[in-house]
Amino acid sequence: MNILQRCLFFVYNLLMVIVSAAAAAAALGRPEPVSYINLALSTPQNRLAVGLVATIFLVLALIVLLTNFKMEAKTNSIVVDSTLAGDISITIPAIKAIIVKALRKIEGVKETTSVINNSPEGLIVYLHMMINPDYSVPEMSKSIQTVVKQYLENTGGLKVAEVKILVDDMNVSSKKAGT
Repeated sequence: MNILQRCLFFVYNLLMVIVSAAAAAAALGRPEPVSYINLALSTPQNRLAVGLVATIFLVLALIVLLTNFKMEAKTNSIVVDSTLAGDISITIPAIKAIIVKALRKIEGVKETTSVINNSPEGLIVYLHMMINPDYSVPEMSKSIQTVVKQYLENTGGLKVAEVKILVDDMNVSSKKAGT
């Protein structure tokens, strides 16, 4: 969020506090907020001034609302590169598709789910997977970490800090036979 957006957000929040306090005071039976409103709307010039101020506050509220929507849209993507022409981003689903493509090259991987987190050092990839029990878990995990990291860096242009693997439920067929 840049400095202008922070200032707008601060002013918007300050105005919301003032309006909320006035409404609460009026609800508690204090006559001051009501008398100030009556005074502000007593003449045509005052009504015009109140209308202009209200329009400015409405525009301010819309700017804050739209800024929040834009920020939420950006959180579903990772910036690959920033240039003078603009940012180059990749979405989380696209990163997951690259991971799935990388894992297809490794024999013995049955199922996988991934969670992607962004950190200052690069992506942190969490893989929760099932592997064939005939393979060595430590060797296969190292291979998976290397392949996923290289594939994300080469194909997606992403900086990968860590690839964390959780191997779970290695032998589904024995569970079905035992139950």
